[in-house]
Amino acid sequence: MLQLTGENNESDVLPCLLIPVLGGRLILPNVTVAELIAYQAPIASQNTSDWLLGRMEWRGTMIPVVSYENFCGQKIGVPGQDLRIAVVNAPNGDGGALRFFGLVVQGIPSLIKLEEAAIKENMNTSLIKGQKLAVTLETGHAIVPDLDVIESAILDENWQ
Repeated sequence: MLQLTGENNESDVLPCLLIPVLGGRLILPNVTVAELIAYQAPIASQNTSDWLLGRMEWRGTMIPVVSYENFCGQKIGVPGQDLRIAVVNAPNGDGGALRFFGLVVQGIPSLIKLEEAAIKENMNTSLIKGQKLAVTLETGHAIVPDLDVIESAILDENWQ
């Protein structure tokens, strides 16, 4: 995921966000998240999967909104009252058909500066759809979401 070498200096640190979702936390590099906005109910799309909640307008562009937990096949609890939407840069956004999508999150993400020594792969976690890597940090466990898989699944849906 991250290759760091040499002495510990500012260039050996990757600024990341720990993003709370139902049942856990996601970790993404800061540059992956375009903006964190207040939750607004998406406009439902017809004939789409339950994980695709619909679409919303963000900065003059319609973007799809995804429930990460539903995408992964997890039905965990009731959403909290502190919902937000993390607008994520799609991995193939510059040259692809989808530039951004929204992920519903449960609260305010935490900023962390990740160093190689502070992250270890969690081999005790079985990965499911939408999860690229399970990691253990100094502050607990987190999941690296598979944004490529999510982007591909969105493009397979008729979300517009």
